[in-house]
Amino acid sequence: MIKFFRQIRYKLMEAGKTSRYFKYAIGEIILVVVGILIALSINNWNENNKNSKKEIVYLNKLISNLEDDIDLYQLIMANDSTSMNGLRIIQDVISNPSDNNIGKIKLNIQNLMTGNNFIPNRTTFDNLISSGQIEIISNDSIVDQIFLYYRGTEDLEKGIDKAIAEYNRNTFGPFILSFGSFSDTNEDVSKYRNENMMVNSVRFKLNLLGNQLIRYSSQVDNANRLIDHLKKELNID
Repeated sequence: MIKFFRQIRYKLMEAGKTSRYFKYAIGEIILVVVGILIALSINNWNENNKNSKKEIVYLNKLISNLEDDIDLYQLIMANDSTSMNGLRIIQDVISNPSDNNIGKIKLNIQNLMTGNNFIPNRTTFDNLISSGQIEIISNDSIVDQIFLYYRGTEDLEKGIDKAIAEYNRNTFGPFILSFGSFSDTNEDVSKYRNENMMVNSVRFKLNLLGNQLIRYSSQVDNANRLIDHLKKELNID
């Protein structure tokens, strides 16, 4: 087409028809500009289409990661509930002068030394951040929710999870090593009942696990809400 216009311009110049030459020249320029704009539009459409496909992949991966998190939250919460039941048994024996069943204490004492920390599946989120692809997610509200959720997991790590780990490592661990063997069948309940550190440890560990349960339950709700929003964005029922 451009070659066709050029041939016409040359003929017009040879014929001395300057005004018509300029009209054809302007027409040629307009044609080139229109062609460039069309090419840019097609390129932008292709780029947006590729980004849209990437966004779908990332959102689906985020859903999968969040579902993994929920499974782990629920597993730890179930373990916490079991541990708390065991600690309550110890607490009941220690607080009841007429209960001298040392077996109940020995059966449940390990709950004072155990604990579970949550480790989120951050694979997709970290990939989005490190690669600079977070902008592919077009819904700013969802981006904000994603950041809030993972900030919540960091708060758990630095808060209640760290407190439980430090308690097990720095407080009860050294105490239990100095307390004696739990395999001694000749022990009396009074050994535990009269030890303030033991009594306080049971109470403190129950409080820690209770707080962990509350915070984990809240994070499960946050994860479920985020999954719902992601599925809505993907038009998944």
